[in-house]
Amino acid sequence: MSKNGTRFAIVLITSLFFLWGLAININPILIPHLKKACQLSDLESAFIDSATFFAYFIMAIPAGRFMERFGYKGGILLGLFLFAFGAFLFFPAAETRSFIFFLTALFVIACGLTFLETAANPYITVLGEPETATQRINFAQSFNGLAATLSPLIGGKFILSGKNLSAQEEAGMTTQQLNDYLNMEASAVKIPFIVVGAVVLMVAIFFWRTKLPEITENTKQKETGKI
Repeated sequence: MSKNGTRFAIVLITSLFFLWGLAININPILIPHLKKACQLSDLESAFIDSATFFAYFIMAIPAGRFMERFGYKGGILLGLFLFAFGAFLFFPAAETRSFIFFLTALFVIACGLTFLETAANPYITVLGEPETATQRINFAQSFNGLAATLSPLIGGKFILSGKNLSAQEEAGMTTQQLNDYLNMEASAVKIPFIVVGAVVLMVAIFFWRTKLPEITENTKQKETGKI
C-alpha cells in the first residue's frame, strides 16, 4: 500500500473503535428510556445489557471462523452490515413499541460489533511500521474512550425527553393519552439510530472500496513479535 493509502486505512480502522464504543455505551441511556417507553420492570430492563453481551458470547467463535475463511476485511464488512441492519431495526421496533423487537435489534448490533472487534485490533497493528504498532493501537483505542465519553451526551440530547410521568399523572390519563405519550417516547430512538445506520453503511462503502492487506495468523504473530 502507498503511504497515503495506509494512512486512510488507519483512519478507517480507527473509526471502528469509535463506532463500537458509541454503540456499547449507549446502553445506559437506552435502559431507562426503554423501561419508560415499554413500561418494563427492573428485571426486564436488565435484558437490554444482556442482549448485547449474550451476542458477544455466542458470536466470538463464529466470527473467528468466518474470518479464517473469508478474511478480516470480509469480517469487517459483515460486521458493519450487521451493525447498520440492527440500527435500522430500531425504526420498526419503535413503531410497534415491542421490547422483544428492541432486544433483537440490540442483539444484531452486538453481533456486528463482535466481528469488528475481532478484526480491528490485528488490522491496526499491521498497517504501518512494526515499531509503531503499539502507538497505533493505543491511538485507536483512545477513540473508544472518546466514544464512551460522548455517548451519554449524545443519547441524553437526542433520545431522552426528560419527561417522566408521576403515578398521579399517569392515572389521570386516558388509555389513548397514555399510549400517545409512550409512542412518542419510543419514537425518540428512530432518527438517531437511522443516522447511526447510515453512517455505518457509509463506512462500509469506504472499506469495500479500500484495498487492505490480507492478514493471516503468521502475519499477526510476526507483528506481535511471537516468532
